[in-house]
Amino acid sequence: MIDYIKLNDKQLKHLQDELLILLVELDRICNKHNIKYYLAYGTLLGAVRHKGFIPWDDDIDVQMLREDYERFCDVCNKELDKEIFFLQTQETDEFYNWVYGKLRLNKTSYIRAGQEHIQQKDGIFLDILPLDKISNNKYKIAIINFVCKICRKILWSQVGKRNSGNASLRYLYKLLSYIPRNLVTRIFEKTAKWDKEKETSLIASHNTFKQIYRSKFYEERILVDFEGMKFFAPEGYREILTQVYGDFMVLPPYKQREGHCSASYIKFTDGTEIFLNKNIGGI
Repeated sequence: MIDYIKLNDKQLKHLQDELLILLVELDRICNKHNIKYYLAYGTLLGAVRHKGFIPWDDDIDVQMLREDYERFCDVCNKELDKEIFFLQTQETDEFYNWVYGKLRLNKTSYIRAGQEHIQQKDGIFLDILPLDKISNNKYKIAIINFVCKICRKILWSQVGKRNSGNASLRYLYKLLSYIPRNLVTRIFEKTAKWDKEKETSLIASHNTFKQIYRSKFYEERILVDFEGMKFFAPEGYREILTQVYGDFMVLPPYKQREGHCSASYIKFTDGTEIFLNKNIGGI
């Protein structure tokens, strides 16, 4: 059983403030270069229901259509202030095994519990999740989802070989960890982008969430309030949130109103640190 940091209200607000710095920077770059992005998942839900963070939420997710995601990655090579920010992808960090990008704050740390041994660059981050066109053929969808899932499992094997629940799984992940990372990445991207050149009525998230949406939900964007500022959301946000959360305007039971901070160590830009079961620096 892996233990995580339990943030108090002050710590959570500090983390949210740092996350907002990242979202503002992403929004600035996207607006400057006409790159479309959309608030996603809990961030979108927070904007709609709370006009900001869900009070107990501790991360930010944005989505981009694949072509915008690739343009964003290219633009960041010149646009990002490298002293402050770092765009983490498999191209910019040889030890990063996730299939989507993270925009991180330099001079901070956010180390996931159970991943202390991973050599990837750490830091407080927001997730940038690409969306891919996908055929409405159910057999093709099943094949694409299966291959992408297997690739994600192989890439996660560096974590799984230490932290899986039983010895057999740890041994399996250890074997999987010997498969060359670049090969798995190529297979994943080729599969995820199978229908890239086609006009389709569906788009899919092949990242950590298996979600398929109607393309029309993302055809237009609207501005929504988030922490006193305006950011972009898909015009079909109601349908998207209903698909993901059901009756999304209803608050969960009180006992479920807690974040899912998965860190064992956090360091903020002001040098304040939070250790698992130990707080330092006045927070």
